[in-house]
Amino acid sequence: MENRPIGIIGAMTVEVQSLIAQMEDCQTKEIARLLFHRGRLSGVDCVAAKCAPGKVNSAVCAQIMILEYAPRLVINLGVAGGVGVGIGDLVIATELVQHDFDGTALGSPLGELSICRGKEEQEIRMFPADRRAAGILAQEAAGIYGHAHLGVIATGDTFVADPEKNRWLNETFGAKAVEMEGASTAQACTMNGVPFAVLRAISDNANDDSPADFPAFAKECAEKSARLLAKALGRL
Repeated sequence: MENRPIGIIGAMTVEVQSLIAQMEDCQTKEIARLLFHRGRLSGVDCVAAKCAPGKVNSAVCAQIMILEYAPRLVINLGVAGGVGVGIGDLVIATELVQHDFDGTALGSPLGELSICRGKEEQEIRMFPADRRAAGILAQEAAGIYGHAHLGVIATGDTFVADPEKNRWLNETFGAKAVEMEGASTAQACTMNGVPFAVLRAISDNANDDSPADFPAFAKECAEKSARLLAKALGRL
């Protein structure tokens, strides 16, 4: 079990570049035009990749990583819009939901989708993150930064820059953050039986100011989540 790597996926270069730069004995392999970097990070066997933004990109990246490297844990990290939390705060997922998956016309709750279980199908709305990994990340965050938020992260193929949508995400799903890759990574991992964690640093407040806040804070916040992960890897 310990010989299997930990998978790390980020959507943007800024979210994974510092981790890849720190890797020892790093080897890079290209699959489906995605670059997978495998090496040792903080003494732990890891494989890291940039998937590009969006649900399909992250799910494809996670599926390839699982088939090619058989990771024992997949971590999706990076930045997100905050829902009732401040810029620079860290949010660690307990559950993830695809807020833009809408089958309500067929009688399904918003966000509920079906995944195959052999010949059967399972309806799932909230994808539960690995509790052990989330707990370790929260403990390390408390030691480094003082605190972190544990809660629901909402994922959709849209950059949220609307205070009404922000409030709706909290009221509908209890979300603390909104982004574009976490729940789709979670779905790929769930379908393959692979534990996962999602870690986000808040770069904007998913409101009218977000188009200005995101480029101003994205790099700083992405590096914050990367530093936390590098510190926590030895316990994961």
